Amino acid sequence: MRIKHILALAMAIAVFGGATPALAEGTGDDPIYTENVSTQLTIAVEQEYQDWLASAAVSEGDTSIEGLIAPYKYFYTPTHPQANDHYCGPATVQTIDDYWGTPASQWRIAYYLGTTSAGTNFSRVDDALRLFAGRGYVYRTCTSAYDFYAATEYGMLKRGNPIAIDVNIDGAVWDNYVYSHSGHIVPLEAFDWRYNTMRLNDPYDESYWRAGGGKTLGHRTYPKAQIAVGLMSHFRHAIVY
Repeated sequence: MRIKHILALAMAIAVFGGATPALAEGTGDDPIYTENVSTQLTIAVEQEYQDWLASAAVSEGDTSIEGLIAPYKYFYTPTHPQANDHYCGPATVQTIDDYWGTPASQWRIAYYLGTTSAGTNFSRVDDALRLFAGRGYVYRTCTSAYDFYAATEYGMLKRGNPIAIDVNIDGAVWDNYVYSHSGHIVPLEAFDWRYNTMRLNDPYDESYWRAGGGKTLGHRTYPKAQIAVGLMSHFRHAIVY
């Protein structure tokens, strides 16, 4: 694991310096970019986020001084394995939907999302969560790793929601993974700045879908830098919270 942490740091330098890692197949994230449609809710939440940033003592994940009182939040969402190798989007919506109540089927969610064999357009995940979970989820583009940390803190502590994220996975860097995946939609259900960690509830079981793959399914805790590099190396840099 120590080797992977060193690689994660090297990846962070490369990604934030503008380089993009070479990645293989995805798990169901549509690679075609489309703009997210802003709504009055999106605009209102963004203003609330900016106000919160300006007024709150946002840690941005910095636990170097007062780690014992650093923010943290844990949700425990039900695990729903994706029904096929390109249903990470519907499975992510189903997982978060199930946290709030009785979930719709992955096929019904996939129909609403317009999921195809190419995957799911992540810019529609907030629409699906508003519909199926009945919560005011919105899409947001993060400007940096620290913006992602702050948005995660805001989304979970202030808005009270488990989050959906869109990441690239480099198997040489990520714990648990063996292969690289160019696009994966996954629920983010916990963060803990005391230990610089984040926890996913991954719908993708790499050991099932890929020979020799890692045990990735379910509640998996990662160093925050691995998650941030994955998000910021993806072309969207986006979360739904």
